[in-house]
Amino acid sequence: MSEPPEVEPAPDVAGGGADALAAAREVEALASAGELDRAVAAFRGCWPVLADAEGGTLGVAACLRALVRLGNTDRALDLLLPRVDRVDTLTDDAERMWLAGTAGWVLRHARALGMDPERVGHRDAAAAESELEALALGLAGRLDAAAGDTAASDALAAALDDRGVSPEPTLPPTRLPAPPAAAGSRLRPPTDAAEVVEIAERARRWRRDLDPALERLLRGWLETREEALPLLADPEHWSAAALLDRSSVHLLRDAVRERLRLDEAVEEARRAGDDEGAAHAACELAVLDVREAVVAFGADAPEVGRARERAVAAVDALDAAGWGEAAAASRRWYALSTRPADTVALLLRAADEHGDLHQPYRRALCLLDAAPLVLGADPVEGHRLLDEAGSLAAGHPVLTVQGLDLRARVARAAGDVEQAEALYGRAAAYPGVPDGTRMAVLFAWCDLVVDRGAWAELEPRAADALALAVRLRDPVALAVAQRHLGLSWVEQDRPVEAAELLAAAVPVVRREVPELLGPTAWALGNAALALEAFEQAKAAFDIAAEAFEAAGRTEEAAHSRYRAGTAAWDGEDLGAAATDLDAAVALARRSATLPVLLEALRSRAAVRAASGDVDGGLADLDTVLPEVEAFAATLAPGAQGEDPFDPEVLEPDVLREGAHVLAEAGRTDEALERLARAEALVGGDFELVLRAETGVVLAEADRLEEAEPVLRRSARDLHAAGLTDERVEVAAALARALDRAGRVPEAEAVWAEYGDAG
Repeated sequence: MSEPPEVEPAPDVAGGGADALAAAREVEALASAGELDRAVAAFRGCWPVLADAEGGTLGVAACLRALVRLGNTDRALDLLLPRVDRVDTLTDDAERMWLAGTAGWVLRHARALGMDPERVGHRDAAAAESELEALALGLAGRLDAAAGDTAASDALAAALDDRGVSPEPTLPPTRLPAPPAAAGSRLRPPTDAAEVVEIAERARRWRRDLDPALERLLRGWLETREEALPLLADPEHWSAAALLDRSSVHLLRDAVRERLRLDEAVEEARRAGDDEGAAHAACELAVLDVREAVVAFGADAPEVGRARERAVAAVDALDAAGWGEAAAASRRWYALSTRPADTVALLLRAADEHGDLHQPYRRALCLLDAAPLVLGADPVEGHRLLDEAGSLAAGHPVLTVQGLDLRARVARAAGDVEQAEALYGRAAAYPGVPDGTRMAVLFAWCDLVVDRGAWAELEPRAADALALAVRLRDPVALAVAQRHLGLSWVEQDRPVEAAELLAAAVPVVRREVPELLGPTAWALGNAALALEAFEQAKAAFDIAAEAFEAAGRTEEAAHSRYRAGTAAWDGEDLGAAATDLDAAVALARRSATLPVLLEALRSRAAVRAASGDVDGGLADLDTVLPEVEAFAATLAPGAQGEDPFDPEVLEPDVLREGAHVLAEAGRTDEALERLARAEALVGGDFELVLRAETGVVLAEADRLEEAEPVLRRSARDLHAAGLTDERVEVAAALARALDRAGRVPEAEAVWAEYGDAG
């Protein structure tokens, strides 16, 4: 998967219309010619112009076809689904033919990849695909008949030719394809039942030895299982299937599918007369009951307590029956997947049980599971567990990498970032490690890089994780990788690419990794703001606020709700802005977050003024500093940190903000009075800026005689002080005022002298 180039909007699409259509056709031509990176850059330039433009149908269809040719049917599908109903509203036969034909083609490719949706508009996906393809062919025939040739049909067939479609995605994917048919599986389908038995024995042996190839073997079983089951007849065959189903169930990553598969494993084992296998699968179901109860009722609910009792009883029953290896494995899984209060004790007991069974690698695994939980309370004992596990591992790739990962976490917790980086680097490069283990290391490494704010370093690690997620066909890992790569791109000023990935990640993260929902939605909000997509930004920040508040992270929730409010304000939705800012104020008080409280109160006052109640907004603004000062006084000593709240420092800013509100309302003299009061309180560069703003207010009020000397002096002073942005703003205000007064040559001279931002 090649990395997309930096986005540079195409210069020929700004005007839309024919230029945008020509640019879209150029995108398709580049994709067809295999110039994929150039096609991506051109697509990003023209799509924003075409996406929802009136008369943009042909360009939209060309862009969708280009995405399929880029190997990104996932993205073509994402963009098609909200627009497919346009087919029914078009009146031009050619436009309707191209959009219907393209839509059917996209849906056909999506179906082939296993990513087709259940519904397309109001229709079943398969029916929609057939209807759209038939409609396009019918319209092409009508156009051919009218023209007396086959030009329309020929052009449509050429555009929808499957040759030249990239087999790999050019852009990072937003959806995962389904597992391939048997021909592309990692494990060829078994040819007879005896081979299923041999595979099961291999899985049993490899599980005991933590063989890195086990994950690949189990994924192969998942892909070929339906072809293998009809081969089974004898008890040993069904016992083997039960073992493989039970061993691979965790790879399904879906509680409903896990339950169905474990039910099947129980029945398969019973059919085989395999009491141990049936009891082991039933125990796994009891553990799943606990996991689901925690999600449904909360960790401390009585329903969870009763589910735990049943799970522990099931594990103990395995032990009592003499099935020690199954009991140890189930005890470990119960401890890791449900995190009871006695997790450490359970893991250490499982370690001892594996030791008694002369299974050193399984013992080492349990010790490594327990070590991070012990380290916080007893560092000496935690390191002892790490050392013993390392001795038992003896170079075993899975255990060695897990040990390196844990030592990196210890170094990170101790503040030794350099050592942690080195350990993660060794772990990520260690040979012979399963993809799932390497993925966990990459994610931990990404977290460390995020903490350091090293965004350029985050990008390659996140890209590696994303590629692994695609190879594993793991939608949860894909979403986490999308979050990391999207965050890297947000911080590197690549908001278009970032927004695409983060928007795809949010629904999966919300469902599967809720602890990451707040940070992921926050990053999406920032990307959307950079694109001036204010509605999307507000929605993202609202999601972040809800997630942070649900997690008890009230300070982050306050920041998020404030950002949602300002995004709504930027989008001119003043009612929504006021609601979000009210919520931000409340959250800031709950979390004692003074900076957010200050800014939310100021913004809320400004929104009230912008809504038409200028005097009410000003009154609110004038109470902001006393209100925050009074709240700050209620906080415990030291709660404000090293920079305590000082209303005198902030008074000039608040006066300035009130002046802007008054100037916007046409109350020039009152605005000037506030600016004068603010200017009297400051010095240095801030004084120069306030004086310049006084001139701007006068100029915008067409009081040129008063404004001109102030602005000319300010232009010189700001130039001397190196305040370029402010100097250009002054030059623009004076030039506009001179132009309105009919003094065009002077306006041009002012702009020529002071308007250069270079």
